[in-house]
Amino acid sequence: MKSKRTVPINAHQGFTLIELLVVITIIAILASLVMTQATKMMADARKLQVQTVIKDLRIAITSYQVEYNRYPVNSSLLSSASSGADIPAIVTDENTGIVSALMSTSSSTGSSGGSGGSTNLNPKDIKFIDLPIAKNGKFGLVNAQPPYKLVDLWGTPYYVLLDTNGDKQVMNPDLSNSDPTISQNTISPPPKNLPTEVAVYSWGLDKMPTTKDDVVSWRSK
Repeated sequence: MKSKRTVPINAHQGFTLIELLVVITIIAILASLVMTQATKMMADARKLQVQTVIKDLRIAITSYQVEYNRYPVNSSLLSSASSGADIPAIVTDENTGIVSALMSTSSSTGSSGGSGGSTNLNPKDIKFIDLPIAKNGKFGLVNAQPPYKLVDLWGTPYYVLLDTNGDKQVMNPDLSNSDPTISQNTISPPPKNLPTEVAVYSWGLDKMPTTKDDVVSWRSK
C-alpha cells in the first residue's frame, strides 16, 4: 500500500503581508526615481529650447550690427545711456523695436523706444532670424504682425545686453544673482564684466530676475 505524500501547509500560500509591503515599497521608490528623472529631463529639454532661441538672437543681432554698423534698437534708447556706460538691458517687447528689426520684411516697421514716433530699423528688409508664433502667449512671437514681442517658454520677454560704449564687454548680471553658488562662487567667481558685445538671458521658470534658474548666454548652467 502506497503511503500518501504529505503536502506542507504553507506550500499553496501566497505572499505574506510583509512581503507585499516590501514589494510595494520597492515599486514606489522606483516610480519616484523615474518620475524625478523624467521631470529633470523635461526641464532640461525646455531650457535647451530657450537656449537655442538665445543663441539665435545673439547671432541675429551680431549679423545686424555687421550689416548696419549699429545695433537694432531705436536711437532714443541708445541716447539714454549714462556717459561712458552701456545702455540698460533691452527687452524683446513691442517698444524697443529690436525684434521687428531682426524680423523685418517690406512691411515691418520697428516701434520707437518711447519717443512716440516710428522708424524703420531695417530699411534693407533683411530677415536675420526665424521665430515661431507663440502658442497661448508663450515661446515665440506674441504678435503676428509688427511691432513684434518675443517671449520665452514661460511668457516672459528676453533681455539683451549690448556693448554700446565700444569696450567689447557688457555688465555681468551674475554679480547680483540671489544664488550664492553663482554670485559668490569662490572656485569660479563671476567676472565684473562679460567679454562679449551681445549677451542675452531669460528669467526662467520662476519669472524672477537674477535667480538660479535664469537661462543665460554666457554660462552652460
